[in-house]
Amino acid sequence: MPVLRFKRLLILMAVWLFAEGSMAYSQLRHYAASGKIIQFSGVVVSGIDSNPLPFTTLIIGSRRQGTIADANGFFSFVALVGDTVRFTSVGYRPRYVVIPDTIRHDAYSMVVPMEQDTIMLLETVIYPWPSKEKFREAFVNLKLPESESDIIRKNFNLAALREQARNGSMNADMNYRSLMQQQSSRLYYQNQMAPVNLLNPFAWAQFVKQLRRRKEMQKTEAQGQDYKQYESTPSGALPEFSDEE
Repeated sequence: MPVLRFKRLLILMAVWLFAEGSMAYSQLRHYAASGKIIQFSGVVVSGIDSNPLPFTTLIIGSRRQGTIADANGFFSFVALVGDTVRFTSVGYRPRYVVIPDTIRHDAYSMVVPMEQDTIMLLETVIYPWPSKEKFREAFVNLKLPESESDIIRKNFNLAALREQARNGSMNADMNYRSLMQQQSSRLYYQNQMAPVNLLNPFAWAQFVKQLRRRKEMQKTEAQGQDYKQYESTPSGALPEFSDEE
């Protein structure tokens, strides 16, 4: 049974090929009777830099027949004298070439330059939100990640550092450094009297300077706390600011 089907398929293919060949032969005779047959060939290039245009489509308008140029822009096919060949390529304007009827030989070749075509498209704005109002709302409520400057400012906050130093305990490294400083001071003043800074004017100047700095820092902390209290107070109520100098 499969052999019989295969034979029928071969017969149908042979009949189809014979019909196609007969039609092509009849068309060729018709074209030969209606005009002179020539071999039309050439190269399609860009009109700007003369580079070959690959895969350009060539169609004869009267018979809807043609071919496609190769990767180097070369084409060659059979045509009739007087045919109008339409060249089309993406990004270029269509070009029409009429095969002249003054050809004396059976071949005709030419270089076909193509002119670029500029297409102006309308502007398209794509939003991931359904409307501009939704985009504005999402943009206003967007929480940006902390930048490096914010992290550095947070790590160098003097109030936070003092709070950590006040509430934090000394670790092993800090205890070791304190012990080494005591040992170094004891060995430095060994077999001699350690200096007494009660009568040292430079030490007293440094002490007064540190007291003033500490007072200014306390005043800054008080103002910061008053500002936080003002921010947290509801509208209409006035917070009590400290008068500490």
